[in-house]
Amino acid sequence: MTDFLSKINQLDARLIIESVHQQVEEINNIVATIRQKQVLKRAPEKLGFLPDIAEEICHKFNSRDQLEDFKTINQLLNNTRQFLAIKFGLWSIPNLETAQVIKDQLKVNTGLEIMAGNGYWSKALSQVGVKMTVTDNFNWSRTSNTGVKAFVPVSNYDAVTAVNQFNDVDLIICSWAPNFGNSDEKVVNAWQKLNSATHLLFVGERNGVTNSASFWQKEPFLHSKELRLINQTFTSFDFIDEQIFEIAHEI
Repeated sequence: MTDFLSKINQLDARLIIESVHQQVEEINNIVATIRQKQVLKRAPEKLGFLPDIAEEICHKFNSRDQLEDFKTINQLLNNTRQFLAIKFGLWSIPNLETAQVIKDQLKVNTGLEIMAGNGYWSKALSQVGVKMTVTDNFNWSRTSNTGVKAFVPVSNYDAVTAVNQFNDVDLIICSWAPNFGNSDEKVVNAWQKLNSATHLLFVGERNGVTNSASFWQKEPFLHSKELRLINQTFTSFDFIDEQIFEIAHEI
């Protein structure tokens, strides 16, 4: 994936298809923003082409070379999230619009990010005025050279310890909890015991690439007007149905 950017730009220049070019420009903008350690203003546009649209485009080609170039670039477009994970240690891409709506709709001024990785969600929330405490146990960074690319200072705490220690906040957010083990359930259990008014948000894909299977089966989720407004600003840019979920207190 090291030549991902140069490859998609080369293919874009050869194909000269406006819909492809727009997506390549979107990726160039995402990468430029991340390299500057900044946050996108709004969610990226959808990347990659669905099979029916791809087939329609392919019918217009006059040469096999064009067809192969398009198939290659479409595969690369669909692998953008993998590229961002490998290059920057980012699996989720927040944006300032979503961060602002979280702040306004949930009325939060202070927050805690757990399992924060490089702290990109905290970067976004900080920029809209939420005072964030950022934590991670850094287990993932031992096998990744992107662990030194944090966007904000990250303190070494496991998630449950962080929830118990930094409990005087308006918001706890966890992005892309692992889909193995039960760390997400431990977090919810610790938070439930506190019986606080803190909002607990998870960013991920229901019954998909994030969080444990039992988490999706057992945990009580809120379905509020506020959360709907938040998710309207956080549209997934690929085939992963990434959303923001809020946990309800079981009182």
